[in-house]
Amino acid sequence: MWFYVKKAAFPFVYLFFMAITAFGILCIENLLWLKIILGILNLALYVFIVASVFYKEGQEAVKVRNANDLERREMVRTGMERPLKLKEEYKPWKGYFIGVIECVPLLALLLVHTIILAAGGDLKTFGVIAMFIYFVTCVFFGFSGQQLTMSSYYCSLVAIPVLVLTSGIFYQLGARKIILQQKRIRDRQRQIYGE
Repeated sequence: MWFYVKKAAFPFVYLFFMAITAFGILCIENLLWLKIILGILNLALYVFIVASVFYKEGQEAVKVRNANDLERREMVRTGMERPLKLKEEYKPWKGYFIGVIECVPLLALLLVHTIILAAGGDLKTFGVIAMFIYFVTCVFFGFSGQQLTMSSYYCSLVAIPVLVLTSGIFYQLGARKIILQQKRIRDRQRQIYGE
């Protein structure tokens, strides 16, 4: 589990930097069109950075799986136990799972916020923290200029599909690139050397 938490740390930390930028965008007065453009660019930059990281992660994970496969063949051939990097090995669900881990603080904070709301309280601290951390994805809800209510903080839930899909899809795309490269190499070798 610790392996996945470490992988989720970079995009999570980067959320803070992008949240500060999003908060700065929200502070622009009387230029709604500029806020919208800058909000979209801020979100696009975050998605681009996370996508690039997970694209590379997917590529590395397939390379690790291939190295592990060679080690497995050697273990079968020799009967000797060899070390394998199982955590780093490619599995299609890993990118999505890391995205889910990025969203755990959001869910925990909103759960506490919901308990306070259900109990009739008006403490907004947990909702504010959740919204601030994931502000890059929900900054657009702040453009209306309306006063935030206790239920307004649930707009930050839009971060869940954004984060999970960005990390998962690009992890798989990176892996697919290496898989297709290796397939082309094998096909070329078959053409040259035969079966």
